[in-house]
Amino acid sequence: MHLTKVTLKNYGVYRDKVEFDLTTTPDKPIILIGGTNGAGKTTLFESILIGFYGQSYFDKKTTRKEYEKFLGNKVHRYLGTTAAADSTSIIVDFKFYHNGIVDDYTVDRTWYDNDGRLTEELKIKKNNKRLDSVEESQWQSFIEELIPKGIAKLFFFDGEKIVKMTEDENEEIEIKSSFDSLLGLDVVEQLHSDLRIHIMRNMKDNSKTIDAQYNGFIHEKEEIVKDLERLERNIISKTNNQENILSEIHTLEDKISKIGGGFASKREDLRLKKASLEITHTVSESELKSLLSGPMPFCLIPKQIKSLQNQIKKDSEITKKQFEKEILDEKLNQILAVLNQKTLWKKIPKDSQIKELLNSKITKVFESKKSSKQEMKNLFNFSLLESTNILNLLHNLVTTHIPKLEHESLQFDKISDELNQIETALSNAPNDDEIGPLISKLNSLHKEQGMLENEIDHMESKVTTQNTYLKMINHKIRNIVADQYKDKSAGVQVQLATKVQKVLDEYILKLKEKKLQLLEVYLLEELRRLLHKENLITKVTINKISFEITLYDKDENAIPKDLLSKGEQQMFATGVLLALARTSGKPLPFMIDTPLARLDVSHRDNMIEKFFPYASHQVVIFSTDSEISEDYYRQLLPYLSRSYAMEYMPGKGKTKQHLGYFWNDKGERIVAV
Repeated sequence: MHLTKVTLKNYGVYRDKVEFDLTTTPDKPIILIGGTNGAGKTTLFESILIGFYGQSYFDKKTTRKEYEKFLGNKVHRYLGTTAAADSTSIIVDFKFYHNGIVDDYTVDRTWYDNDGRLTEELKIKKNNKRLDSVEESQWQSFIEELIPKGIAKLFFFDGEKIVKMTEDENEEIEIKSSFDSLLGLDVVEQLHSDLRIHIMRNMKDNSKTIDAQYNGFIHEKEEIVKDLERLERNIISKTNNQENILSEIHTLEDKISKIGGGFASKREDLRLKKASLEITHTVSESELKSLLSGPMPFCLIPKQIKSLQNQIKKDSEITKKQFEKEILDEKLNQILAVLNQKTLWKKIPKDSQIKELLNSKITKVFESKKSSKQEMKNLFNFSLLESTNILNLLHNLVTTHIPKLEHESLQFDKISDELNQIETALSNAPNDDEIGPLISKLNSLHKEQGMLENEIDHMESKVTTQNTYLKMINHKIRNIVADQYKDKSAGVQVQLATKVQKVLDEYILKLKEKKLQLLEVYLLEELRRLLHKENLITKVTINKISFEITLYDKDENAIPKDLLSKGEQQMFATGVLLALARTSGKPLPFMIDTPLARLDVSHRDNMIEKFFPYASHQVVIFSTDSEISEDYYRQLLPYLSRSYAMEYMPGKGKTKQHLGYFWNDKGERIVAV
């Protein structure tokens, strides 16, 4: 099978008619479809299966009402209005290869608004002509036989589904649920049933006892089937009730939130916090006042303060010079007094000029030391101690007081903001008599929802039990027929039917064994391809009854799956789905949504290099620009037949399709999403 085109008309975020050409070539098997979340990637991904299978697309049994509700959400709505499109459709074109013949098919599934209810119309064309070889009422069955749903879903990979499989550790359940589809056992079971009816019709009169037992079991089987149908209806009804209650819970929670329910639950804590903050606020305010009542106002005149500092320093120098002059004058007078003593000049002649010369010289020396600063005047007349104290005060103003003021101001603002927020919260908190009834109703709804969930779980458990009992009844019916086979008076047709049933049983056992062996081989191949650690897993076995998978290392030791890293566990789950798809033997396209969800870099590299280019003859990838990034896009480029980028346009309420991915071949971003 090869998908050639998907056309959406007024479906989801796609307005009017949007076509996707999905044709590929053997050397370029990949179609890359990009878009951010909400741009319509998953809508396109799911639309192919919905186009094929309609209401039977869903995993769980879905009522017509639920199906119409689902479709109602998919009909395109026009932005800014309550109007929706009159009709919506999904058209899937594909080629189907069988016995060397290629046929072109078109499956057109359209829904029309018929007085508030959606009417579905299915059209199928084969080689551009209406499919008249099959009755129209059987067209859906024809599609499901041509492309069995159980097998098709193996080829539709959802990255989030793989993550969920990993988290739930339910790979064995996935194999169990897919195995009957892989083997075609539904056809074999129908053949078994037809043979039983044929045998019972041809039994002799002496088999009336067995006939009565057979009829009894058939009646019991019919009762079980009725009970199962009743349980399914009740489950659907309870599920609908649960959804309604959940909707009511969400509405009530929104209402409680709008009237400040979150604040009400914290009212007492807020009051205590407010009291504590008010004390801190008072202390901070006092500290600020203390700072501002000191020298802090001088900060308002920084230039004048700088000039003042310079002048005080100059005055200090003048004062020092004045002290020097006084000291020099005092010392000069002392020296001159000594020189004027008569005892010093006794032996010197009276007419000698030495005394006058010496006095003159000494006086000149002292005068020279004083003369340079005689013209300067002191402006403030501060003492040296006063000048030093004032200069220290001005210096500390810049280095200590201003940073401290900044710190205290920030603290004060922060505390004030917190107080304002708390006061707002307290004013928004509703009164207990206003919110109390709403809380009581919400608790009641939660209790009711919990009871419904328990009832649904109980009914689902009964469904499992009844299905098990149904299998046992079928086994008993088969044994009764087998006992009848032993009747020597049974006719030739009965004997032949007996042999055919025996052959069918042997065929099923051998087919299961062969397919399981094949699945083991394929799973090992896929794990070796996907995991970046070489020889981590060298052998895989699958239990024939429980389908439990066991992995082995190179020393034949079993590897517990919980020892694998998160990335390796996801690769393991991916490998299981890939191996199942290969085991089916159906050459179908691979459709992969969110392909690299939560993978680490090394495993992403493996997917890009070893998986995408070789997974199938046709691989369609739905990705965001953060998964298939620019580097990965360049690596995939040689294998790309075509790429698209979807851009959601909020102003128009629709998605725009761009031919080409987010970047061009040169690495330039061409689609800004």
